[in-house]
Amino acid sequence: MISDNEYVHERYLSEASLSSNIHHPSAKDIIASCSGEKEKVSRKKKAAMRFLVGTMTALALMQVQDTSAYCMNMSLGSNAYLKTLSKKKPLTTTRTLFGSVRREGVARGAAPAGVEPRVWANEDMKKSRTQRIMERCAANAAARSNPGSFLARALGDSTEADGQTSGAVSTWQAFLRAEESWSRLKQSESFNYDRKLLRKVQEGIPPPYQFCTQDGAAGGPSGWSRLRTQATNDNSNNLDYDVVVCGGTLGIFLATALQLQGYNVCLLEAGRLQGREQEWNISRKDLMELVHLGVISEQDAEDAVTTEFQGCRSAFDNGYERFSKDVLNLGVSPFILIERVAARFKSLGGTVIEQTPLRGIVVSELNGAALDLGNGRKQPITTRLVIDSMGNASPITRQQRYGVKPDGICAVVGTCAGGYDKETNVIGDIIYTNSQITDKQENGKMQYFWEAFPVGIGRNGKQPGTSDVKTTYMFTYMDADANRPSLESFMEDYWDQLPQYQPSIKDPEHDLDVQRVLFAFFPTYKDSPLKPQWSRILAVGDASGVQSPLSFGGFGALTRHLGRLSSAISEALENDCLHKDDLGHINAYMPNLGAAWIFQNAMSVRMGQNVDPKFVNNFLASNFKKMDKMGPLDGLAGGVDPFFLPQIANHVGMATTVDYLGHVGMMNLYSALDGLSPTIQPYVNKMTDPRTKFQWKRKMEAWKIGSGKDYSTTSRKSISIDNENK
Repeated sequence: MISDNEYVHERYLSEASLSSNIHHPSAKDIIASCSGEKEKVSRKKKAAMRFLVGTMTALALMQVQDTSAYCMNMSLGSNAYLKTLSKKKPLTTTRTLFGSVRREGVARGAAPAGVEPRVWANEDMKKSRTQRIMERCAANAAARSNPGSFLARALGDSTEADGQTSGAVSTWQAFLRAEESWSRLKQSESFNYDRKLLRKVQEGIPPPYQFCTQDGAAGGPSGWSRLRTQATNDNSNNLDYDVVVCGGTLGIFLATALQLQGYNVCLLEAGRLQGREQEWNISRKDLMELVHLGVISEQDAEDAVTTEFQGCRSAFDNGYERFSKDVLNLGVSPFILIERVAARFKSLGGTVIEQTPLRGIVVSELNGAALDLGNGRKQPITTRLVIDSMGNASPITRQQRYGVKPDGICAVVGTCAGGYDKETNVIGDIIYTNSQITDKQENGKMQYFWEAFPVGIGRNGKQPGTSDVKTTYMFTYMDADANRPSLESFMEDYWDQLPQYQPSIKDPEHDLDVQRVLFAFFPTYKDSPLKPQWSRILAVGDASGVQSPLSFGGFGALTRHLGRLSSAISEALENDCLHKDDLGHINAYMPNLGAAWIFQNAMSVRMGQNVDPKFVNNFLASNFKKMDKMGPLDGLAGGVDPFFLPQIANHVGMATTVDYLGHVGMMNLYSALDGLSPTIQPYVNKMTDPRTKFQWKRKMEAWKIGSGKDYSTTSRKSISIDNENK
């Protein structure tokens, strides 16, 4: 076990390069002496230590004058050190890991008096700006994750660790892993592996890893053995579960909806079933979908809302601006929401298996599926149906898309940070541009977009204009060409351009209190939603590709489809419609999803393409103006301005334009068919063959969703919840 004193030195003093390059023996002695009496630290001493540790770290990180003059005569029991500071030359305020501290107004990079420049040029200054910010952010998270330590008490921080650590996506090492994945994807090439050709190696290409298999000669033998042991000669069910949902962060919502309908459901999560610290932004209508389905009580939903503001802005560099009231205006705490839903799921009899990665699946069409959990478990678990909710990185999806390179990418970087102007931090931005297309030379051209949401206003007595914390994202659409920029290049562009987007910030590294750094790249495929390759396995959410190539998936996409999915899966289980052909009707073709592709193509620039730098801004403004007059149909998918179509065709190519027009034609057909659904419904209800009836119901759902009508006209059945029995 590391001592508190060592924790102070290793986590903070070495991070700030105090221990190796800058010598402050008297300051260290003060810390060391206090750490020996950590159980008796008074309130005044805590305050003094909070200032001392925070100031020393900040001063060293910001390369300012020698701090020893401030610390030599510092007494923890008094405020004498403030007098020392007041005698120095004028100070400025800087936001750091520990809040606002004061620093000398010296030029960045200048060596302190009496210190040789070669000594001052330490390892921290050799790092990129992105690495420095991420490592400091992770250090701050580490302090919060050890609330019992002397340092945490000295800093007055009693926040419990979140299990995943808020710095989990903010650390430099995690960023490097994402960078490596992005690099591999860029360097990859598409190839064709014919699964119907019964040859393992085809033109030097080996078969995909058999994570899922129906081949009795492949897969884990223990899984096959368990299925044979539980097999029966009739329709009785001796399997462990009716449904196993793989992937808990979003899967818990579907698992609870199915458990509510009387099925025996297991939720499998590789890590801990726990929401992250970063807020999810959603509209109230979408959040209330969980309440209408009975997944959560209205009170629990309200408790999970930690931020609320009027709405969001859409604005482009050519002067167009639009405000959308009550859109994505709620900031929901995933930690609270998932905690409440998980408690309800367990109270209903659901099973949660945490910290257990899935190792593979074997499928017997007649008997069921067996999941290999490895991790020292004696035997696999068996189920009638496996739900893949493991996102776009799902090993099941990777196996099915073997040899297929994504058709599009959205790269996203951003932060959640304090230090912004409070008075203007009262609304969000859905999509915002303040520049034209950026030319990154050999890395191609791209249009940068911004998104932002206030944090910590509108709830718990916190009025708009009282919080300086907000989440900001910069994103762009592109392909996965080998010459595309690195994630760090995007991140550095974010730091460079953030002051233009948020004028109250001049230097993000010094002016912001960065709580989390966010980064990701989302692959999308035109072949979506993904139809099942195996019986008894159904992909949902991002794993299926059902998300829009514009807005992508996550929480908002889940709430839109949750009612449809839970109802369809329930009927599939009830009638044993678990063959891949039947499950394919749940992930049916959606023309509105296909039509949205022209927007991603129009907002990206192909490698080597010459384009008017104003094209994307003009394109978006033109279509938003059309939607202002006619109203949106499934977001942007129905908003293409026909007068702008020739320019779009010139930008995206004739093949993409024709493909888009085909999807629009199908949207109109689906809309007409949906209008006939009330007439068809009575005949479907009278069908005696359960499989035929199941398939027709899925067709009518596809008509509604594929035409975009579900989002505005979905009728919901409310289910009351007894809070005492959650």
